[in-house]
Amino acid sequence: MSEKIALSTNNRALLQMALPLCMGAFVQFIVVLVDNFFVAQLNGKAMSAVSFVGLIYIALSMLSAGLANASQILIARKRGEGRSEEIPTVFANALFIGAFIVLIQFIVLAYFIPTFLDRSIEDEETRNYMKTFAETRAYGFIFFTFIQVLQSFWSGIALTRSMIYSTVTVAIFTIVFDYLFIFGNMNFPRLEVRGAAIATNMGEGAAALVLFVYTLFHSKYKEVRLFRNLYRVPFHYTKEILRLGIPIMLQMLVALSIWIIFFAFIEKKGDDSFQSSFIVRNMYMLAWVSVMGFSSTTKTYVSGLLAEKRSGEIFNVIKRLALLNFTFILILTHGLWMYPESIAHLFNANDETVRLTVKSMYVVFPAIAIFAVTSILLAAVEGAGKTIQGFFIELATTVIYLSYAYYISFYTNADVAIIWTSDYVYFLGLGLFSMLVFRNSSWFKKTGRKDFHNG
Repeated sequence: MSEKIALSTNNRALLQMALPLCMGAFVQFIVVLVDNFFVAQLNGKAMSAVSFVGLIYIALSMLSAGLANASQILIARKRGEGRSEEIPTVFANALFIGAFIVLIQFIVLAYFIPTFLDRSIEDEETRNYMKTFAETRAYGFIFFTFIQVLQSFWSGIALTRSMIYSTVTVAIFTIVFDYLFIFGNMNFPRLEVRGAAIATNMGEGAAALVLFVYTLFHSKYKEVRLFRNLYRVPFHYTKEILRLGIPIMLQMLVALSIWIIFFAFIEKKGDDSFQSSFIVRNMYMLAWVSVMGFSSTTKTYVSGLLAEKRSGEIFNVIKRLALLNFTFILILTHGLWMYPESIAHLFNANDETVRLTVKSMYVVFPAIAIFAVTSILLAAVEGAGKTIQGFFIELATTVIYLSYAYYISFYTNADVAIIWTSDYVYFLGLGLFSMLVFRNSSWFKKTGRKDFHNG
C-alpha cells in the first residue's frame, strides 16, 4: 500500500463509498427505532426517557466520532500522498487517544448526567427511567469508540463495506436482546428500560468483535499491518490528530448538545409535546442515514483530492455529492409528508400526541431537504482540514438557533410544531457560514468561484 493510489471521482465511485456508510447508518436507525418501539409498549414516558438519554449518549459519542473523523482525514491524506506505511502510526495514536475519551464518556454519562437530570427534568417517573438507562448505557462507549476508530481506517482508504457487517451485527443482537430483556420473554429476566440499555451494549460489543476479526483477516490489513504499533505507541501524529480532531469533537458535541437543550425546552410544554417531538426525532434520523454516508464521503474526497493536488475537481465533486444526498434524503424521509399519522400511531401515541406529531412533521420535512445540501458544505470545510473553522461555524449557528428556539418556546404561545421552525435557522446558517469559508479558500479562488457562478 505504499504506492500512490488516485481517487476516482465518477458517480459510481462516489456511491460505492457512500452507500455502505449509508447502509450502516440505516441499520443504526433501525436499532434506535426498534428500541423506541419496544420501550413505547411499556408507556410513553419510558419511550421519552430512552430517547432523551439516547440523545445524550449520541452527543457524548461525538467525541469518538470527531476522533475518527480526524483519523480518517489523516489516513486519506497519507494514502493520497503515497505514504500508506504511516497509516498504522496514525491508527495507533487514534486508538490511544480513544482510550482516554472512553473514560471521560463513561464518567459523564454514569455519574454527572443523573445529577443533571435531577435538576432539569420535572416529571419523576420519566426522570427515574432516564437515570436507570444512563447508568447502564454508559458501558457501551467501550465498544462504540473502538468501532469508530477502526472504521476510520476503512473510510480513510475509501473501502467502507465493513460498515455493513458491523452495523448488521449491532441490529441483530440489539433486536433479539430487546425482545428478551425488556419484557422478560423466553424465561429471561424482565428488565424493562435497563434491558434496552443492556441489549444495545451487547449489540455494540458483538459488532466490535466482528469488525476486529474482519480487519484481521482482510488483505488490506496484511498489506498495511494496521495493528503493528499498538504495543509501542509512537506519538508522531497525536498532536496532529488532536489539532484536527478537537475542533470536530467540539463541533459535533455542540451540534448534538443543542438537541438536548431543544428537547429540554419542549419538556416544559408537557408530555404530549415531549413525546411527539421524540417521534419526529426518530424519523429525523432517516435524514442522518444519508447525511452520515455522504458527509463522510465528502471529507475523504476533499482531503484526498487536495493531497493529490487535484483541487480543480473538488467543487464539482461537492455539487454531485450534495445532489446525491438530496435525492437519498427525499426518498428516505418521504413518510414525513405522505403518511405521518401512520408513523405516529406506531408508538402507541394518543390523539393529541398524534396531532402534534403530524403538524411537526410537515414543518420539519422542508428543513431536512435544506440540510441535504448544507451538511455537505460543512463536511467539505472539515475535509479540507479547516476543522477549527468548522467548529466556529457550528458555534455561531448554534447561538443563533438556540436564541430563536428559546424565544419561541418561552415568549410566545406557539405549539411544538412552530418551535421546530428553529431548524430552518440552523441549517441555513450552516450553509451560509460554510460558503463564507469556501470563498476565502485558495482552491475555491482558483476553480470553485468559476464553477459556483456557472453552476
